[in-house]
Amino acid sequence: MWNCLPALIDGPLASRLLTLAVGACLVWSSPAAGQVRPGLDQQIAAYQPTSALNGSLSISGSETMRPITESWAADLRQLYPGLKISVTSEGSEAGLVKLLEGKAQIAAMSRRMNKQEIGEFIREFGYEPTEVPVAVDALAVFVHKDNAIEGLSLAELDAIFSNDRRRGLKYPLLTWGDLLLDGEWKVAPIHLYGRNIQSGTTTFFREHVLNGAAAKKTMTTAPGSASVVIELMKDRFGIGFSSIGYQTSGVRAVPLASVQGGRYVVPSFQSAMDGSYPLRRNLYLYVNKLPKTAPPAPLAEYVKFALSQQGQQAVLAQGYYPLATAELSRLTMMWTTPIRSAAADQPAKLRD
Repeated sequence: MWNCLPALIDGPLASRLLTLAVGACLVWSSPAAGQVRPGLDQQIAAYQPTSALNGSLSISGSETMRPITESWAADLRQLYPGLKISVTSEGSEAGLVKLLEGKAQIAAMSRRMNKQEIGEFIREFGYEPTEVPVAVDALAVFVHKDNAIEGLSLAELDAIFSNDRRRGLKYPLLTWGDLLLDGEWKVAPIHLYGRNIQSGTTTFFREHVLNGAAAKKTMTTAPGSASVVIELMKDRFGIGFSSIGYQTSGVRAVPLASVQGGRYVVPSFQSAMDGSYPLRRNLYLYVNKLPKTAPPAPLAEYVKFALSQQGQQAVLAQGYYPLATAELSRLTMMWTTPIRSAAADQPAKLRD
């Protein structure tokens, strides 16, 4: 069934080819049986093209977000043939470095900038970065489609991926038998897959699952989100984390519980939007924009398009979830009035 997938190789080009291969083979489906793709709220404002637009724009960052950042870029190039947009996707951390170095105007990040990163930006430029959430994602924990695990708590997930077990589980989880699977699974070792340290997905996973601990050295670090999924399609005893947008029929997203003994929640549009899924997150664009100054037209139009009906349709088409309509309306208004900085949304104690 998966003969269309190339052999796994390393490097940025490999990650891109693997992503395209997964997209070509993808059967879009929610982990919940029978769930259909959600419709887009027609109240989301449509993008209104401006007059002829020229110039250039550089976007760097999240490999997880690559399908949507490139889709928005392609749509804008079609609308404005004179517009040059470059998109590189080497990881959220790499995108932030390029933003700080002035080599990119936008950093696409699959996590929020932290206090230290905002402080570094302020020291470099004298003002705060502008934060723009542009989509909702569920960070999924995938296993092979044959794996019958009912669900996992975050404490169990922590004990699987980290030796520290900071969530308090008293015993390590090394085999699928430790999770009460029978038959051939009882003695099968749990094989771990994740992303490299340049990935915002890895940072998010470490912060929200491992409570800041390092992952086990036995974890295989894949070059991209698609690579994790492809490895799990080949490894019946594997488990890994990646964006829900990369789900295929060859893997299964494991329902998660926030606490031991709690209710397992499947990653879905509904659970991501209502916050019941424990690993729900926003995807962000961080913009280098002078305060109280109109942004360059290419930058402004890219952000406006991302927040528009057409931009959010691309989010859905790539398997992610749109922002709430009210949030999109608020953000769109911020790009026609003075734009709030990223630090404005940070807790006051972090800015002191």
